[in-house]
Amino acid sequence: MKSSLELSFELSDQILVFPLGKCGPSDDPDMQYAYTSSFRDMAKRFVAAIKRIGDPDLSSMVADLDTSPEYIAQAHELRAELLPVIDAFKEASLDPNYPTNVKSNSGFLNAEVLASLRNLEIKELDTRKLTKMCEELNDNFSRGNYISSALILRAIINHVPPIFGLDRFSQVVANSGKSIGRVLARLNDDARPISDLHTHLLMRRNESLPTKNQL
Repeated sequence: MKSSLELSFELSDQILVFPLGKCGPSDDPDMQYAYTSSFRDMAKRFVAAIKRIGDPDLSSMVADLDTSPEYIAQAHELRAELLPVIDAFKEASLDPNYPTNVKSNSGFLNAEVLASLRNLEIKELDTRKLTKMCEELNDNFSRGNYISSALILRAIINHVPPIFGLDRFSQVVANSGKSIGRVLARLNDDARPISDLHTHLLMRRNESLPTKNQL
């Protein structure tokens, strides 16, 4: 079975050579359907493979793509939108260390920190839910799902105070040393409002989506 990286290479090459230009809106409807459906299946597999690589930048590039064209003109538009993704993917993968770098840098939490959390034992407290939330935070962040990441981060902030024998995260900040307190204060003062913004704000005419840098 091919890895996500290998499959992405294979499908990107297929997209580049697929003869979509031989079919247009004035061609036979059955021909249009055949070309559109074939390209749609290829594009869907490519985008899914790109997301599984775990590169947040690539995941962000494909996050808003409509991979379900119904008409040949939409298929041509999708191809145009996929070309920059393919360029970015092939450029990034020129680095022989790319797979290793993606694995170590794609998560919100450092892999070693997460591994330590899995082995953490606290008397009278069950850390399984915390571990699961952190795993899902890393998974969502690596796929470019920044709204989900923001919401999970908010949940984690609310979940951890009992580890420190406290009820609220603001108390954790207040009872921390000066240096660590400054770091934790950023979670309380920056991450919490950002998460609240995307949790509680009602639908508007123009929306502001969270970005990788914001998180």
